[in-house]
Amino acid sequence: MNVDVNIIGVRTMLWSFTRKLLLNKRWIVVLLIAAFLAAVMGYAATLSDDGLYEGSDLMSSLMLTFLLPIMALIYGGSMLRNDMDDRSITTVISSPLDRRVTYLGYYLSLVIALTVMLLIVLFAGWLAFFLIDGMNGEAVGLLLSYSVLLAIGAFVYSSLFLAMGVLIRQPIYLGLIYAFVWEGFIGSVPGAIGDYTIMRQIKVLGAEIVSEGPITGLEGDVMISAAVLVIVTVALFVLGAFAFRDKEMP
Repeated sequence: MNVDVNIIGVRTMLWSFTRKLLLNKRWIVVLLIAAFLAAVMGYAATLSDDGLYEGSDLMSSLMLTFLLPIMALIYGGSMLRNDMDDRSITTVISSPLDRRVTYLGYYLSLVIALTVMLLIVLFAGWLAFFLIDGMNGEAVGLLLSYSVLLAIGAFVYSSLFLAMGVLIRQPIYLGLIYAFVWEGFIGSVPGAIGDYTIMRQIKVLGAEIVSEGPITGLEGDVMISAAVLVIVTVALFVLGAFAFRDKEMP
């Protein structure tokens, strides 16, 4: 198929799917999460002795470890599955585009929307904390560093949960087990087993770009972690794309 047709098709889907994700009723949930995180971090700032360290710790534990995989699961696991269940996907796959190109449109839209929502929540929490603790250049550096890590995480986790939505009829349940048991519990266990989680690899990158906080003490090879994240993302995307191509739609 003509490359120009594919590019136009993906661009059209990006606009349509991203707008659909950003403008649905879940925005209320995102705003509530942002308000809750701002309240928690604002209160924590009033008790803080070392603002940069503790602010970084909160952004790491609340945004990276918890909200990143959970929001990726909620949006990624249901994105394709909802369209399959209500049969609105029939209109999408009836276009002349290869289904793998269509899947790319879904994936990139998910990454963009997820990154936007995560950055809004991150900014709300960061602003609440450092307006109280004291704003400076290092605080801005923390915001930028965690923004980069969240964007990287959005690429990786989107590939995981979008593929899960194609392969499994009820991806939320397995996704919750993965997020809380594997990423949450196993990832916190001392030793080499934690290296087999996506979050550990993201935090190894964070140890290089974040200036303050417990994350800076995490040991690991940055190049290996970056390579692992790229390989995992590509492998999961390819798995999901081919599964989507061969899947029988209702």
